[in-house]
Amino acid sequence: MKKTIGILAHVDSGKTTFSEQLLYHAGAIRAPGRVDRRDTVMDANPIEQERGITIFSDQGFFEYGGNTYYLMDTPGHVDFSGETERAVMVLDYAVMLLDGTGGVPAHAITLFRLLERYRIPTFFFINKMDLEGADAERTLQFIRSRLAEDVVLVQSPGELDMEGGLAEFAAERDDELLEAYLEGEMTREQGLSSLRTSIRSRSAFVAMAGSALRDEGIGEFLQVFDCLTETGYQAEGKFAGLVYKVRHDSRGQRITFIKAERGTLRVKEEFA
Repeated sequence: MKKTIGILAHVDSGKTTFSEQLLYHAGAIRAPGRVDRRDTVMDANPIEQERGITIFSDQGFFEYGGNTYYLMDTPGHVDFSGETERAVMVLDYAVMLLDGTGGVPAHAITLFRLLERYRIPTFFFINKMDLEGADAERTLQFIRSRLAEDVVLVQSPGELDMEGGLAEFAAERDDELLEAYLEGEMTREQGLSSLRTSIRSRSAFVAMAGSALRDEGIGEFLQVFDCLTETGYQAEGKFAGLVYKVRHDSRGQRITFIKAERGTLRVKEEFA
């Protein structure tokens, strides 16, 4: 499958560091960059490196679990919200980062409403759990009260065996699955399939916790995310795509960024 995913958060929540870790765990880069060292792949623009913030929505690419991922790292500062919205338009899934030492800032609520407007399925990652005062359960309560009630905290990929809390969470949102669950006949694949459907319809949200800076919980998140996401891109048929960004290179030539939605576009091929 081909999956276009975006990382969103309030400024200084660790989006770029998290994105670098995803690329590293997927084998796309040899070592994750750091914002303070100004060596990140996702913030390559000199202005971004100088200011230490994401200004432009940049994309990365990696392969994981037999799937192809296109990763969008978006600005977190409210001044660049227009750039973020253009990126959101082409996402299949979003990952929203929240600081585990605090609550849910106002701009995070704005970003979540933006994802809601475009009906983008969303995962949560509670970041900075290495810091004093970080509390995943407390942050989860903030999420439930200010963003989405139907969210479950997954501690490890082992919960994907659909035994315990995650199985119960999935069954509560699917009458047919609930009957199988109560009769002790629910299979792992039935539970996962139902949960994937609930996530895609935004009737269920999954949260995990860790530290992007310390590389804690990132590999586990990637395993869970890969298992619980799916897309239906069709390579057959006439090419169709959505233009979401236009830039110019150093020679002034225009570069157009397109999210392919159907079909295949080959080099030098024209389309209307």
